[in-house]
Amino acid sequence: MGRPVPGCGDAVRSAPDRRPDRFDRRVVTLAPGEARPYVSAEWCDALVVVEDGRVELEDLGGDRRGLARGAVLWLVGLRLRAVHNVGRHPAVLVAVSRRLPGSDDP
Repeated sequence: MGRPVPGCGDAVRSAPDRRPDRFDRRVVTLAPGEARPYVSAEWCDALVVVEDGRVELEDLGGDRRGLARGAVLWLVGLRLRAVHNVGRHPAVLVAVSRRLPGSDDP
């Protein structure tokens, strides 16, 4: 197994034998003022991190919730209309999901 992770003692160990190729990483960049329609299948099985900027999630009723850099999201099964970049700079979302078994991609 891996070696201890600094600052975590023996409870957490790094795992050099883990295979990062078992995951897909997708970057979505929203220009300032851009709204991206929400499509549930686009976020299937993905943990999403707001890597930079600020976004608002708009639900079907028009209400919005703001999220800033560092927020971690699970966007599956939500009743959303759109994701908005409300900042003056690009907003960057990074989605990480498990690679499907039998995928031909590396």
